[in-house]
Amino acid sequence: MTKLRIALEWFLNPDHLPLLAARELWQADGRNIELVIPDDHYDGFDALADGAVDLVVNEPLHLVEQRDLKLTSHGCFFATDGGVLMHRDALLRLTAGAPIRIASPVSNPTTDGLCLDILRGWMASQGALLEGDQVRIDTAGFSHVDNLANGFDGAWLAFANVEGVSAQVRGMDTQMITTAEAGIPNFSALELIGAADATAGLRRTVANLVATLDKVTPGLCADPAAARALWYRASGAAPDAESDAIVDASLSRFLEPVVRDAEMWRPMWRYLHDRGGDVVDEATFEAMFA
Repeated sequence: MTKLRIALEWFLNPDHLPLLAARELWQADGRNIELVIPDDHYDGFDALADGAVDLVVNEPLHLVEQRDLKLTSHGCFFATDGGVLMHRDALLRLTAGAPIRIASPVSNPTTDGLCLDILRGWMASQGALLEGDQVRIDTAGFSHVDNLANGFDGAWLAFANVEGVSAQVRGMDTQMITTAEAGIPNFSALELIGAADATAGLRRTVANLVATLDKVTPGLCADPAAARALWYRASGAAPDAESDAIVDASLSRFLEPVVRDAEMWRPMWRYLHDRGGDVVDEATFEAMFA
C-alpha cells in the first residue's frame, strides 16, 4: 500500500481541507496519507531531515529559512491574508506609546522582525512611530485566539480565514494588521515542502498527491456543505458556528493547480534577504522551484 507521511505546521484545521479530501480519495483505492500533528512549529523539518516524514506543510517563510537540509517546493495549495491579530484597545495603547505583548508559536530574529515590521508599517500609516522596546514577543503555542482571550494584546502569525474569523465569531473586538497594509510581500500560505534529495519513487508519489489535490479542490470549493461535512468527519469535532464560519471562509483560499512557483515567493525572499534575514541565497532559492 502506498503511504505518504506529511507533517503539518500545527494542529489540524480547515486550511488542510484539500489534504483531507485527497486522503479520503486515496483511502478508497488502498493508499494512505498520514497527517502528523507537531508539538512545535518546526517539528516537521526535523522529522523530514530524520526521514520520519516524506513531506512538510508549512508557510513559505520557513521554506526559505537557512537550514542544513536542502529543500524543494512541490507547490502551494492555500494562500490567505495574514499578519498580526490585535485587540483594538491594544492598538490604541500602542499608538500612545504603551508596551504590548504578542503571542507567537515561535520566536526568532527573522519571524520577530517581520512582526515588528508589520506593526511599524501600520504605525507609520497612523502617523505614529514604533519605539524599539514597545513590543514583546513571547512563545505561546498555536492557539492564537485563546491567547488573545487570556491576556495577550496580539497574536502572530494569524490568518484572516481562521483566527480572524474565530475572533469575530467569539465577539472579540479585534483588527488584523496585514502584511499588505504594512507594504510587506505576502507569505501567509501553505507550501508542500520536500527534501531536495528525495528518491525518484517518492517524487512520483508526491506528484500523484499534487494531481489528487488538483482533482479534489474544485469540488471542495464548490460545495460548502460537503466541505463542512468533511471537516467534521476528519476532525471528530462537534459542529458549531465557529467551525462552519472558518470552513466557509477558507474555501476561496485554496489554489489549483498546485504548482511550484518562484515568482510567487520571490518578493518575500527578496524582502527578507535585503533586510539581513536568515534565509537562503538566491541560487538556493531558485533551485527550490526548479
